[in-house]
Amino acid sequence: MPNIASASKRLRQNEVRNLYNRKIKSFLNTQKKKVLKSVESNDKALAMEEFKKYASALDKAARKSVIHANRAAAKKSDMMKKINELK
Repeated sequence: MPNIASASKRLRQNEVRNLYNRKIKSFLNTQKKKVLKSVESNDKALAMEEFKKYASALDKAARKSVIHANRAAAKKSDMMKKINELK
């Protein structure tokens, strides 16, 4: 345990941020699974609809510094490649 007040506050802040970041990352994984499921079913319209939600969530996570902006862009690009492979 920290002996200094500022270190105690930093510990409390880190715990709150950790919970928030875990919640956002869990939501991102759920959205990703929905997109992949629609890609596996070869439904391009549904895949694009789910992708829009996934891309929006990635952008929001990047804005809030939960993930890096370049990582969000790479994930969107990878998912778009999978969707574009559908006929």
